[in-house]
Amino acid sequence: MKKPLVLILLICSFANAQSFKELYDENFKSDWEVYQNEEYVKQYIDTTIVYKLDSGRTPEQELLYQAKENHNKRTALISEIFSSLKLNFDELDSLAFIEQRSTNVNPPFDFVKKGAIITKDSVFGFLYDLESENVEIVRHNYFQNSESDIINQAKQVIGNLIISAKTNYLDTLARVESEMLAGPLQELRPETEFEILIYNKKENSELKRVYLHETFIQIMNQNQQP
Repeated sequence: MKKPLVLILLICSFANAQSFKELYDENFKSDWEVYQNEEYVKQYIDTTIVYKLDSGRTPEQELLYQAKENHNKRTALISEIFSSLKLNFDELDSLAFIEQRSTNVNPPFDFVKKGAIITKDSVFGFLYDLESENVEIVRHNYFQNSESDIINQAKQVIGNLIISAKTNYLDTLARVESEMLAGPLQELRPETEFEILIYNKKENSELKRVYLHETFIQIMNQNQQP
């Protein structure tokens, strides 16, 4: 009787570990599906030239393959962050996941990715360095450690909107920032990106994603000037 019981527990444990992955895969599969669109792929390669790479794939197939790989690695990494912070996704009714990273092609040598998971009653900060030989996710006091005033402001605004359940304002900020960077404030060059995932089990287990940059603070500050 013991073996079947152990097997059931292992299956349940595996199912819990997969729940976030399945939700992420379903909501953001467009990350790689877009590379099935020939018109989109033409932005990156000349599809009229036919040849194969060392992998045996055509350039178009390679783009799709790498997009799928990156998507799977991202899902696995976020799942590992949950595990490292000892958070069981299935037990949470809602949460916000924030990750801060550099947008520079060659980020500062000491730059690490960092962020926080905000639940109903707790904040769990983390950081990690993918360039290190052994990637280790460690706890980090995210909201009390800032490298600059503008990054500190950005983190505080994002955190306060999440804690006060006003996450719809994040969508508005992202839209306005995108419009301003594409228009009148093209001279602003974002150096830091915040990826924000908002999950709510009560709203059909909704998982949405918002991207913001430190430039949204500059835009807000400019709009507040007399």
